[in-house]
Amino acid sequence: MKCGVVLTGCGSEDGTAVDEAIMTFLALDKAGVEVVSLALDKDQYEVINHQTGKPAELEQKRNQLVESARLLSGPVNNIDTFNWEDLDLLVIPGGKGVLKSLSTFEDEEDHYRVNKSLERLIVNCFFGKKPLGAIGEGVLILARALENVASNLTVTASGNPEDRMTVVEKLAIDHVPCEVGEMCVDKTNKVVTAPLLVRENGLMEKNESIETFVKRLFDLLPGRNLP
Repeated sequence: MKCGVVLTGCGSEDGTAVDEAIMTFLALDKAGVEVVSLALDKDQYEVINHQTGKPAELEQKRNQLVESARLLSGPVNNIDTFNWEDLDLLVIPGGKGVLKSLSTFEDEEDHYRVNKSLERLIVNCFFGKKPLGAIGEGVLILARALENVASNLTVTASGNPEDRMTVVEKLAIDHVPCEVGEMCVDKTNKVVTAPLLVRENGLMEKNESIETFVKRLFDLLPGRNLP
């Protein structure tokens, strides 16, 4: 079994949230699944100094593929050239950089678009009946990519700031509220979404949520339920 994990760099403010990525890797490893890391070979939308929370000076650039390799030993696969048929599942962890670098949300909000290569990967996996999952900010990527593809798509984007929630509620999909630890499972479309995980939740609570998230994804695979 192989699960693609979409990454955008190393660090929540401008890439993928490190804790969410590592806990996702761990939960998948416990389930006996091989992690296949995926990223775009393009610069991040911006680079943030995580010590100060402010944009890095001198218009610094960082490549998503290169930065994502910091999160897991081994090379990261380029989304542009990766064969979706090699996957059994696909997951998008959260992080502020996920929306910034994988879509035009930062500049277009209501009219945001998902990167075409990533959208193609998501849609191909959907039509290939591969279970799809997203956490926090990743939900907005998955929801937009499937908006006009999946029938009666249902997701949760609970915990996201009001501006994001407003956009989600305008999409041609159903949104259901969930508490941290709860999952929205759309069995028809084989989609599992989880609320935003914030720093205040604590590592143990986040880990429990992500383990539940992975279990719900496995429930969508015939004969592959996890205990």
